[in-house]
Amino acid sequence: MNTYNIVTQSKESTVVAEYTSSAVRSDAYQSETDLEREFIALLKTQGYEYLPIHTEADLITNLRKQLESLNGIRFTDAEWKRFFTVHLANANEGITEKTRKIQEGDSRINFKRDDGLTKNIALINKIDIHANTLQVINQYENNAGTYKNRYDVTVLVNGLPLVHIELKRRGVAIREAFNQINRYQRDSFWAASGLFEYVQIFVISNGTHTKYYSNTTRENHIRDSKKAQGAKKQRTSNSFEFTSFWADANNRVIPDLIDFTKTFFSKHTLLNILAKYCVFSAENMLLVMRPYQIAATEKILNKIEVSNNYKQYGTIAGGGYIWHTTGSGKTLTSFKTAQLATALGYIDKVLFVVDRKDLDYQTMKEYDRFQKGAANSNTSTAVLKRQLEDANARIIITTIQKLDVFIKKYKGHPVFENTSSSSSTSATAVSSAICTLPSLNLSKSIIYSGLPERRSLPPTQTREQNTRT
Repeated sequence: MNTYNIVTQSKESTVVAEYTSSAVRSDAYQSETDLEREFIALLKTQGYEYLPIHTEADLITNLRKQLESLNGIRFTDAEWKRFFTVHLANANEGITEKTRKIQEGDSRINFKRDDGLTKNIALINKIDIHANTLQVINQYENNAGTYKNRYDVTVLVNGLPLVHIELKRRGVAIREAFNQINRYQRDSFWAASGLFEYVQIFVISNGTHTKYYSNTTRENHIRDSKKAQGAKKQRTSNSFEFTSFWADANNRVIPDLIDFTKTFFSKHTLLNILAKYCVFSAENMLLVMRPYQIAATEKILNKIEVSNNYKQYGTIAGGGYIWHTTGSGKTLTSFKTAQLATALGYIDKVLFVVDRKDLDYQTMKEYDRFQKGAANSNTSTAVLKRQLEDANARIIITTIQKLDVFIKKYKGHPVFENTSSSSSTSATAVSSAICTLPSLNLSKSIIYSGLPERRSLPPTQTREQNTRT
């Protein structure tokens, strides 16, 4: 029997490489009800289970069932009442606290059972994403708020409402759906048990145009609106203008609801976005990465794996570059890449290399904003040396000058020794030009370099074209 050396094992990409628009679609007039029916039918063909849940009692019953199934346990009635009231529907917790439970760590809650034993209860499985259950409900009624509300469509992940979709009939501006969700937040999401405050991502559509955004975009939009009352209105990152379109890996926008559903709402993509490609910042802002950022991250991680398997340490072939422009979120892309790369068994450190001291400080400040204490900066080569020797310093931000001095001064340092058969070095530049780094052979490390941005775009390229990965 033949045996083969696997160079890289292809995993399904979160962002589809190239999408061809569906030939069959409803371009004629569609009522909101027709659009909702078509949307749910498409979700069912993609493996979602439809549930006729319209009340909170039924929602809570299903939540208990799904969490028991996910964790392989059975709550006693007393345990469930305690777990639900203390950990899931705590009256003192709002959107921020509930978002933190979903986004931070492995989304597990330490719960002491009636027999005195402690059990880690997972809300979402981030390692094996397909162990999670996806269900869809519609026309859920919430009568406990300031006004009675009935929500369009909600996706439940393990029984928790994590994605909400608001639809408007074709021809109506999707801004109306955005405003509708704002009214829900003001009037009823918080009411009763407040389970709808667990929603992480909102999707708005009129059939023709479809966009998505995070829960804190909505929450902070309302806060900004209150602050702006009586003052001149200013555009902020929490306004409708900062909702995002979905796209394929070539950055071709996928606006139609049918096409959006087939891509964004594919089970693998949606669960990956929720489990991997959201960042809950130190400022309590939930950042949902854009498709080109996710595509760039996955391309880099794939290149790291190929370079490791091909043993291309310290070579040009072992690296690459990603071209992003000003305002496209390069630092967030690099942060998420570094975070996911350090989780690989054959990577010990990620070095983010900049060419100016002010960029060193700026990058560290941004990384701290994404996750306090996630990265380590340095003021001298001596500090860089200590960080390279410290197993706990996983992500290091430094200047190319300090790294150059270290290479020349400590030529025999153990960090250069390729002592592991699975070690890897990948020279990756995020810039408008290819970055040529010295032939480094830092054992089990990645060199991730950020060069100065090109401030002006080539005359033949638009900013949207130029953010392709």
